[in-house]
Amino acid sequence: MAQQSNPPIDLEQLNQISEGDIEFEIEVLQVYVEDILQRIEKLRGAVASNDINLTMREAHHIKGASSNVGALQMQSLAAKIEKLDQSEDLHPVLEILDDMLEKMKDIELFITKKSANII
Repeated sequence: MAQQSNPPIDLEQLNQISEGDIEFEIEVLQVYVEDILQRIEKLRGAVASNDINLTMREAHHIKGASSNVGALQMQSLAAKIEKLDQSEDLHPVLEILDDMLEKMKDIELFITKKSANII
């Protein structure tokens, strides 16, 4: 498998919040992953019930949390949801959620690799 040219986490952003503390970075990312996976499920439910307000709220939270930890690809996907025409069907969000889940796998792998480097 080829090396990813675009890492799932912006290391500069992560380093700014952690001040270089790798264990803290791992902890922050683990909490982030748990939170975002729950929010992705909330988003699925919101789409299923056509709840535009909840969809936009969860997308906004994901965008902000992703920005904070440097998960810029996730931030971009959440921004796509926020930009959707609210008068339209929310089903395009489901495809974005699938993309988000793939990005979360990349972030989890990133955490695993980062954890292996501190042992």
